[in-house]
Formats: sequence, structure tokens, C-alpha cells
Amino acid sequence: MRFRLTTRGVTWGAIVLTVVVVGIGAALAATSTPRFCGACKSHVPYVDEYELSAHRDVNCEQCHTKPGPFFFLTSKLEALQQPVHEIMGDYEKPILGTVLNQSCRRCHDDDLLFHPISGSGIRVQHKHLIEAGFLCIRCHSTVAHGTAIPEGSRTYPSMDECLLCHNNEFTNADGQVATAECGLCHTKPDYAAQPASHDDSGWIDTHGSIGVLSTCSACHTGPDACSRCHSGVEMPHDDAWISAHGKQVDAGGEKVCGQCHDTGDYCRTCHQVQMPHPAGFIGAHARTTERVGSQTCLTCHVISNCQACHEEHNGGDPRAHQLFDGVKYRLPAETPSPSAPGGE
Repeated sequence: MRFRLTTRGVTWGAIVLTVVVVGIGAALAATSTPRFCGACKSHVPYVDEYELSAHRDVNCEQCHTKPGPFFFLTSKLEALQQPVHEIMGDYEKPILGTVLNQSCRRCHDDDLLFHPISGSGIRVQHKHLIEAGFLCIRCHSTVAHGTAIPEGSRTYPSMDECLLCHNNEFTNADGQVATAECGLCHTKPDYAAQPASHDDSGWIDTHGSIGVLSTCSACHTGPDACSRCHSGVEMPHDDAWISAHGKQVDAGGEKVCGQCHDTGDYCRTCHQVQMPHPAGFIGAHARTTERVGSQTCLTCHVISNCQACHEEHNGGDPRAHQLFDGVKYRLPAETPSPSAPGGE
């Protein structure tokens, strides 16, 4: 069978191709609108917030796909499965999307972002944030969708985020120090003078566990910034604190530790025996060790502490040392065995 190329055939081929291209274009355009997304019940809150936002004239795909025709088409192919999941009801909940910096930068270009921006008493310079690789949604995840964004995923510009770098210690590639001087960002006296985290009624009790030291030191300067509130105790505790804290407790009492720790339970996580040891403990410590295990003792003591009293047993292993789970008894003058835990 032979096919002949005729004028009529070429014309019909061109018409069909045009119809297909136009149809595909129309379908891609129609499926990229908020109205199409809002056809799914799960997306209605997002679309409602979008229509009230400053981004209501921005097409969905402009934010939620990476720039470029290839990424646009691949995102469309991936999106084909979404109506199926919507009908079946097995879509991921809550619905979470992402917006890459490249998408934001379609509109928010260097001319806009590489100059200080002032508003509501705060001055922000985005240039160094972009160059450092920060994601826009780290501070602006609620843009366009407001409270429809799940609460745990909402992010806003906050002093806590700024202080990650602006702590008088961070230095960029050019050697410039990110200062924590208030006037750098705050254009009104005392406006937003402290991070929002400090407004929490429980901040005094929780700041040690959820605060970031580098952000604290940006405002709380001086070597005694922490210790003057913590009864003279160095904060954070240094590496030798575990073995040295007993003397601090003897000097200041349990109330020193009680500022941060529940001394009724917290101390017992390590100290399975009464602390400080009661009178008569020396004579009973072998039975106590048998009950709580030698590892409890080795939390504070090392094997040489035992040898200080048991040197006379140099002819063999003392009976009590059978409790030390295979730790070999040795004379103080012997070289420690690398395999002996707690040895010096």
C-alpha cells in the first residue's frame, strides 16, 4: 500500500494537529486555575484563603511548580493521580505543598529583595538570607493560604529566626559579622523588643530545653548572663559537670538544681541510691551494689576509687568485685586496660 502526500491530506493533518495542540493547551490552562483546584473539597479552604490574599492574581502553577516547561509538564503528569486519590479518599492529610525559592523569585527579583525593606517598625535585608540558602517558606509559609495552612506548618518572620545568624558570632564568607545590634532591624524604639517565645508564660521554666544558646547570647551578653540567675552555676554545664556537681549541691543545696530540674525524680535517673550517701553506707555498699548494679556506682566513681580502700587484697580479687560485671581488679600502679570501663 502506498501513501501519497496530497494538499488535502496536509491540510487535514494540520487541522488535527492544531486542534490537539489547542486542546492540550486549554486543558493545561484549565487545570492550573484555583477554580479547578477548588473542585476538590479538600482544597476549598486553601482556595478561599487564596482569593482573599495579595497573590489572588497569581496562577497556582506559578508557585507550586519549579520554573521551566519541563518541570511544568512533569508536575502535570504527577498531578494526574490526584483526582483518583480524591475520589478514593486516600489522599495525604493534611494537604501539604511546597514552594521553591525559584518560584518566588519569578516576581520577587533582585531589584525588590536586594535592598532593605521597612514596615511596621522592622527593617529587613533579604539579600544575605537568599545568598545563605534560606528558603522563603521558612518565614512565609502562610502566604496566599493563611490559616488554611496546618498550624504546625505555619511560619512567620520572627526574631528567633533572625538570631540564628544575628548573634554577634556568625560570620559570612566575606568576614562580615552578623551583629545583634537592635537598631540594625528595629526602626522604632522598643518595638518588638524581645522574641515572641518570651511571651510564653512558661518560658522561664522551659527556655533551657527549647532555647538555642546562640540566640540567647545575642541579647544576654556577658560571662555571667546565665549564672547570675542560676545561683552562680555555669550554664550550660561544662563537660566535667557530671563528676563535679555534687560539690555544687553541697554548697547551695538541692534548690540550686531545682530551678531547672525536678530533683524528686530527675536525680534518681542516675542516682539509684540515696544521695549524699547516708551514715553506714561504706559497710553496706557491697549489698547496695548487688541490688542496683555496678554501673550505678560507675556513674560517679571509677575503679581506682574502690582500690583506694581495697589495696590489701593484692593477692586476688576481693569478693565484692565479683559484682563489677567482669571488670578486672588491678593494683593502682598497674597500667589500665583499654577494655576496662571506668579505668583511668
